[in-house]
Formats: sequence, C-alpha cells, structure tokens
Amino acid sequence: MTLLEIQQIRRERAERLALEDEFYCRPRRRRLTIERCLEDYMNANAFADKRSACWRCPQGCTNRTQFAEAQ
Repeated sequence: MTLLEIQQIRRERAERLALEDEFYCRPRRRRLTIERCLEDYMNANAFADKRSACWRCPQGCTNRTQFAEAQ
C-alpha cells in the first residue's frame, strides 16, 4: 500500500458516523447522539409534526445521509 492509499483509508474511517457519536444540535441547542437525532428527525417528518425542531431540519437530513453512506 502506498502512503496515499493509507491516508485515504484513514479519512474514510474518520468520516463514518456511529450511532453513539455526539454532536451539537443547533435547533435544539444541546448535544445529541446521532441515534437520537435520526429517530427524532424521522418521526417528525413521518408524522408531519411541524411544531418539532426536527421538522425538515437540514442538520438532521445531513446526519441521516452521512450515516446511510457510512453503512
């Protein structure tokens, strides 16, 4: 393996999201796990809960997309 290939593998591993990873949720103004974010985001959109902070949240959408790509 070349150095570039090793660096690429390290970058890919660093970009993967795990359900227990935490981040700062801007709409809710607190730290959440990816698992909680995905669950709340999908529930708000599935039940059209427009009063929820997760309703059409761009950060939740990004988290969901990144998590799906990592799997």
